[in-house]
Amino acid sequence: MDGARGPRRRRRRDRRRRVRASPDDATTALVVAFAGIVVAAIGAVGLVQLSPVETLATSQPPISRAWYGPLTLGIGLAIVVGSLIVGRMRWPSDPRYAALGMLLGLWVAYPVLVPRPLTNPVGYLVALAVPVTVGYVVRRDCWDLLARALSDRAARWFGVGTGVVAGLFFMFSMGMLTFVPEVGSGVNLNRSFVTTSQVTNPLVYWPAVEFHFHDFVGTTPLSGVVSVGMAMLVGLVAVLVGLNAALLAYQWRANAASGGAEATAGSAAVAAPNACCCCGPVISELAVVSVGPSAAAPLYWLFVDLASPVGALFFVVSVGLLAGNLVRTGRSQS
Repeated sequence: MDGARGPRRRRRRDRRRRVRASPDDATTALVVAFAGIVVAAIGAVGLVQLSPVETLATSQPPISRAWYGPLTLGIGLAIVVGSLIVGRMRWPSDPRYAALGMLLGLWVAYPVLVPRPLTNPVGYLVALAVPVTVGYVVRRDCWDLLARALSDRAARWFGVGTGVVAGLFFMFSMGMLTFVPEVGSGVNLNRSFVTTSQVTNPLVYWPAVEFHFHDFVGTTPLSGVVSVGMAMLVGLVAVLVGLNAALLAYQWRANAASGGAEATAGSAAVAAPNACCCCGPVISELAVVSVGPSAAAPLYWLFVDLASPVGALFFVVSVGLLAGNLVRTGRSQS
């Protein structure tokens, strides 16, 4: 009996080895994955919009606001110096990595590093230099691989869709868009309007468009403020998320026939930075739902207080992870 079972077991193992995922199967899996991303984004936006955060004065953060300045400067300069040291030691012939890291550190330290930060021309230079440098680094080290990924129709549309969903999610989580507008003095929310204004984020003053559509979907309003600087910031993160997603889809489809640990590990390596950068904006909202508004308010203010370094640090870490993953993948396959 044991001798008869042995050949049957071997035949079953052989059949399992011959069953491979096809590119069409991978495409179907991408459709299901994108549907899951959309559902998760809708749930996260709903959480952000409906979480019962109580209005607190910004004078009630978890630590004294007097510490924000030294912490912001210390964290920013640590990133600048660390990027310079690591870049010179590990990539001495590729100074672009150190330059990008130093720019990201300068982004964090800028508000307390220069005089009159909201109107200083250096702020505009830093805000423009970061996306330009990211684009240069990605194009220099990953363009061939990205071109192949974007030439795949399924991977391209998965990347575009994921990037658009990520961009909308960040706009809602950062308060650029909202279905629950706050009533302010002198603002009539019973009628729709579009007007211009100036906002102070990121880094400096930016021209912005403020709008309110009273009956955007049925009786649900839509309000928001979109500035040139915020559009550039959200656009950078959304493009990086989309490129990472397109690369994930391309690797998944390319390895579908062979399957195995290599494809799984590659997909996980690409997906990890996306998951990391997307979880940050809802941390405070999850805390509000879990432990209540009063207990979670200090964590909430760490994210929404413009004087706190947490928001800028989250942005630079997200950009570093997403761009770094593209560069690492591109260099490993060059």
